[in-house]
Amino acid sequence: MTLSLTQPKTLALYHYNTCPFCAKTRQAIAELDLKIELRNIQQSHQHRIDLHRGGKKTQVPCLRIEQANGEAQWLYESDDIIYFLAQQQNQLLHLATTA
Repeated sequence: MTLSLTQPKTLALYHYNTCPFCAKTRQAIAELDLKIELRNIQQSHQHRIDLHRGGKKTQVPCLRIEQANGEAQWLYESDDIIYFLAQQQNQLLHLATTA
């Protein structure tokens, strides 16, 4: 899957607290100082349903990336999510320094 590097409208991380890969992803989000909605699939059955319907599986962590046009992409695997978020952060920093 090719992900758009345009600035997403909203980001949401589907996770649960005891998953080590989720913990790794949440730590990276904290270190990057990003504001991302956390959707715990063990605390909310609706979040689990949304993850399965949208992403086609209930694997966590999963980052839901919604673009301005309303299209959503679903990114799995902690390392891929962290890489994507770091790229987004670098893009924002570049835009801020060139503005």
